[in-house]
This record gives sequence, C-alpha cells and structure tokens, in this order.
Amino acid sequence: MNSKFISFALSIFILSIYTLSVSAVAHPKIYKNSNELFKRTYEKNDTCPCTAASSSFCGPVVWGEVVYAQDECGKTIATGIFSDGLVDPEKNCYDYLIVDKCGKVLYNLTKAISPKYRKNGTWPFSSGRLSDLNLNCDENGVLLASCDNCTDTDKHHKRQNTQEGSSLQIQQNGQDFAAADINTI
Repeated sequence: MNSKFISFALSIFILSIYTLSVSAVAHPKIYKNSNELFKRTYEKNDTCPCTAASSSFCGPVVWGEVVYAQDECGKTIATGIFSDGLVDPEKNCYDYLIVDKCGKVLYNLTKAISPKYRKNGTWPFSSGRLSDLNLNCDENGVLLASCDNCTDTDKHHKRQNTQEGSSLQIQQNGQDFAAADINTI
C-alpha cells in the first residue's frame, strides 16, 4: 500500500513538472515577463495618502456606521449601513451631509450613497469612487476642514477659536437630526 502511494505521488509530481515545462516552451512570453504582473501603474495625480475614516452613530437617535476609504489618487469610497433610527423614510426625507465644525456643508453625500431603506434603517450601501470628495489629499480634504468661531470675551477683545475636522450630519426634512464626527481609523 505504501509503495503504491509513493508511486502515485511521484507520478503526479513528474506530470506537473512536465506540464509546466511544456507550457513554458509553448508560451515563453508569459514566464519571461511575469514581473509585469507586479508592476504598479501610476496615474497622473498619484500623490495622496491612502486614508480610512469612519463615522459611528451610536444612538440615542440613530445607530449605524459609515466608512470612508481614500486611494492614492484622492478618490474616496463611502460605504455603510444604518440599523435603527431612520423612521418612516417615505414620510421623512433624509439627507446625508458632510459638514465642518461650524455647520457649513462640505459635501452632500445623499445622491452618491443612494440609500435603500428598510425597517427603521438602510440596506448596506456604497458610493463608488468619488473624485470630488477627498479626506486629506489637499486643503479641501474633509478631515482638514477648519472654521473660525469668534466669541466676545469683553467689549474690546475678540478671541478666535479655530476648530478642525468634519462630521456626517443626517437631516430629517431639512432639520438637523443626528451627527457623528469623521475620524481616521
């Protein structure tokens, strides 16, 4: 029994070596240029850091997660799911906006993600590659967004408070409903 197994294994090994050598002779170009498979192609604006970020909605109004991934060309994908809190979407209109800390809209994500609703939430959604949304590729990156709040400390002096970052804000019928910061992962 043992000699039969060794003979069988040896014949499979010899047959596979023979097959590889015949295919190398028949298609020498494949094996000669195999390093082309591992070459990286660069696009014209291949200068951005690959970055991942997320917005976590942990109640009490909405439960869900949105994850953002930026490639080296500055194109970003947004994907996620909301499991609870989005009540009656046929009656209520929900918008998904990326806003800076002062509330200025940086990007309207609603059309890009096109969420399909189910009982008090959404099905998993994904935006595809968005060339007009970047996380930290340049000064327009949503993670780098900043705004200045001026507060009066007394009549004669104003103190400026600069806030950086952004958040994903959900609006229900045009009113602020829930928000979660966008944080790098």
